[in-house]
Amino acid sequence: MGSAETEPPLGEVFDSVAEDYDLVRQGYPAVLVDAAVARGRLVARSRVLEVGCGTGKLTELLAARELIVDAVDPGPRMVEQAKRRVGGNNDVRFHIGRFEDVALPEAEFDAIFSATAFHWVDPHIGWAKAASHLRPGGLLALLAHMTVHDERSVAADEGFRALLRKHAPTVPEAHSQTRHLDAILAGARDRVANASEVWDWVMGAGRRHLANLDAADLFEDVDVTSHVATIEETADELLAHFRTTSLYFEIEPEHRQAFEDDDRQLIEELGGVVTFSLATVLMTARRTSDSLRETDA
Repeated sequence: MGSAETEPPLGEVFDSVAEDYDLVRQGYPAVLVDAAVARGRLVARSRVLEVGCGTGKLTELLAARELIVDAVDPGPRMVEQAKRRVGGNNDVRFHIGRFEDVALPEAEFDAIFSATAFHWVDPHIGWAKAASHLRPGGLLALLAHMTVHDERSVAADEGFRALLRKHAPTVPEAHSQTRHLDAILAGARDRVANASEVWDWVMGAGRRHLANLDAADLFEDVDVTSHVATIEETADELLAHFRTTSLYFEIEPEHRQAFEDDDRQLIEELGGVVTFSLATVLMTARRTSDSLRETDA
């Protein structure tokens, strides 16, 4: 990839593909949003903060539940897409900037939501900052999509990793590995003493370095649940989605077309359609009363 002066951080490259991102990315299961709303005892006019709203796919669901939403995202083009999605809803206010930098009220929010975004927040700042904005007992609700092990997609998964080794040998293979959902959930439940360790495990078994020891004192009552959907996609659909991922931007620009050509051939050889399991994982946790006293002291 290019230098730091010419390329944005990986977590911010999505703004360059905002329109495609909005078109091809999956939305979030209403059943999990409702589960989080119930856990947080949220009602109409409850005030919530969304970290990394992207093009507004979760924002739209929160607004539909009559919540008052402050939505933060560093990408102006992403925010423009989100504004279109929610229309002229006066109960949604957008803030362009990194969550780490945006000034927001202390101890004012009933819940904080973040969908496939909180892993881009600096863990030395994000966990404590999230706690600081929540009311006593306020809910932290993190969601993420992930492709999980499915016998129907093993050949496609293995072929995809082989193409990464060929065209992007410097990209760690762990970035493209699929795990068994049961193992993800079991490992998460083994770590519920610290919400940050749970999310670190869920998002990549520790490779993203999201854990923060201090988070154990900030959040309690950690719970993890999931929803699984079966997805069928053609080569065009898979590649369109792939172009909106951080993994795509880890491939050197001059190698991307060759990768796409080989991946398209692989999918066609497998019958032209890949069937896979997409899991959406929800972690919820509550702000501890001790963290309230420490933050407000």
